[in-house]
Amino acid sequence: MCAPNRYPGGMKNHVPRKIRAAIPASRWLAYAGAGAATALAGAPPAEAEIHYSGRIDTFFPPDETKSVKFPLDQAGDSISFAHTLFGGGPADFFGVHCPKSGAFLGSAGFGFEYYYVFRIGKKNQHRYISAGPFSVAGFGAGGALGTMVKGDRSSLRWRWTREGTGFVGFRFNNGSGNQYGWVRVHMDGGASDFSFTVVDYAWADLGEPIKAGQTSSSANDDVTQKGSLGLLAIGAAGLALWRRRSHRAA
Repeated sequence: MCAPNRYPGGMKNHVPRKIRAAIPASRWLAYAGAGAATALAGAPPAEAEIHYSGRIDTFFPPDETKSVKFPLDQAGDSISFAHTLFGGGPADFFGVHCPKSGAFLGSAGFGFEYYYVFRIGKKNQHRYISAGPFSVAGFGAGGALGTMVKGDRSSLRWRWTREGTGFVGFRFNNGSGNQYGWVRVHMDGGASDFSFTVVDYAWADLGEPIKAGQTSSSANDDVTQKGSLGLLAIGAAGLALWRRRSHRAA
């Protein structure tokens, strides 16, 4: 079971939509073994996807303690945000919840008393979320909780204190393997007591890479020699997919 919610107040849910997309040919070499077995059985290989929430624009106001949970691929898998009002000032948190494990892009703070969530900016959006580093602190087994803004905002390590938009990166594992995703967050800055808006989010199926802000699989990537060999390795089914993939790229 998932770890219990430790945020004050109740959680609200928002149900996303998903966008289907084909696997780029460059990744088919890694799937060749599984694809070959599927082709022999007479069925086409499964297509991995990136699932996108669409615009959700969930606002966390400055003068209210509020927490919201957003679902992922199945019941029990979710991410969450919270804005709380402590004696030392407002604080913002991000959490990952799932049956087996959850983590976020982040690191330990001073003295290992807390863990802070990295803010992915434009200069790092080209990196895959899976590159890490990840923190699994907070909820213990089955989840992770990180701080975005601490009540004592004097520390320069709290990168979410600046006004503007950034991304949170996360990882979750429901028992099938690691999956990755991102959340776009707009911060209002110190003048607004660090209120913020969760703009949108996305996560990828097992084996599908994802970058911050990416909303669909890279179906228009060039067909590489490595990817072509991977498709040809699974026979007629792979050849048919390669032809469809080449047609899309053209």
